[in-house]
Amino acid sequence: MGKSRSRATESIVYIVLWFIAIGLYLLDMIRNRAQMSAPLVDMSVLSALTHTMLPFLILFLVNNNVLIPKLILRNRILPYLFGTVCVISAMWVYQYFDFIHVIESLPRGVRPGHHPHIRPLLPLPLVLDFTYALLVVGCNLAIALMFQRFDDKLEKESLMKANAESQLAYLKNQINPHFYMNMLNNIHGMIEIDPDKAQLMVIDMSQLMRYMLYESSRRMIPLSEEIMFLRNYMSLMRQRFPENKVSVTSEFPADNEIVGITLPPLLFLVFIENAFKHGVSYQEASFVAVSIEVSQQSVRFNCINSNHSRICDDIETTGIGLRNIRQRLSLIYGDKASLELNVSRTTYTVNLTIPAHAVEDSYN
Repeated sequence: MGKSRSRATESIVYIVLWFIAIGLYLLDMIRNRAQMSAPLVDMSVLSALTHTMLPFLILFLVNNNVLIPKLILRNRILPYLFGTVCVISAMWVYQYFDFIHVIESLPRGVRPGHHPHIRPLLPLPLVLDFTYALLVVGCNLAIALMFQRFDDKLEKESLMKANAESQLAYLKNQINPHFYMNMLNNIHGMIEIDPDKAQLMVIDMSQLMRYMLYESSRRMIPLSEEIMFLRNYMSLMRQRFPENKVSVTSEFPADNEIVGITLPPLLFLVFIENAFKHGVSYQEASFVAVSIEVSQQSVRFNCINSNHSRICDDIETTGIGLRNIRQRLSLIYGDKASLELNVSRTTYTVNLTIPAHAVEDSYN
């Protein structure tokens, strides 16, 4: 579609330029005939216009429809230069002999004596015919290369977009098995502790799976739907741990504060999964605290959980979930998103900031 639009625009540019050239020629002819008190426009004027412009038009058509697409756009520079020289030379030779024929057909008394290069039908010397031929070829080549570069840019952007969408689909597909594996492990562990609660967890998990299968297949979803999913997920995970040992808190904005804000689905899930997987212990007091803040410019996600490893070295993320999230953020937002992972001897903190507005444009 993009190439057809650029081709149409290129044709319009050529038509406009030819109309300008023909118009200037007619204006010059009308001015000369007005000075001679002759009719401004008659068949002789139209005949002179055709006789003068036709060689240049043929030169343009050959260059635009044959030489440029078959040679220059295929990087065959030398054959293009040779072909252009041949066509221009042939045209100029024709104009030269045509000029001689016109001069000889004039009565002897009106033939130019000391000005052999004056053309009665075109008040320009023959050397200017050659110059105008070069201008026709040069302008044609410049415009064609400009639009070709535009086409190449559109094609490159289209390929990059298709590649990015393929990568996003691949990364999203990797999230689902990761999520199901963690949830099944949680339910398996609960079966031995409390079978009745495990049954309820299976029901809750089916609701989450419905969201994973249907809602998350969209490119962008409302932030309110993602928050509802996170609430359900955290509620399900909360059932697995004793309340006196594990504190699970969340702070989300009200629905009226996030109207119109969209984001890619399942963008925050991996951080909460990791918080429960690595930050909660049955033996020690643990906590998971999740919050989302919305401003006019950004959506800020924060997740803090307990760190029982007591290791506070620099973080080197190797897990598939976090690695996929980094790739998704890079593909969708570029450098407009900020992800910070901080670890201390007692806590593990995730701070993710993404644009709050014009998020949909990231896919367009």
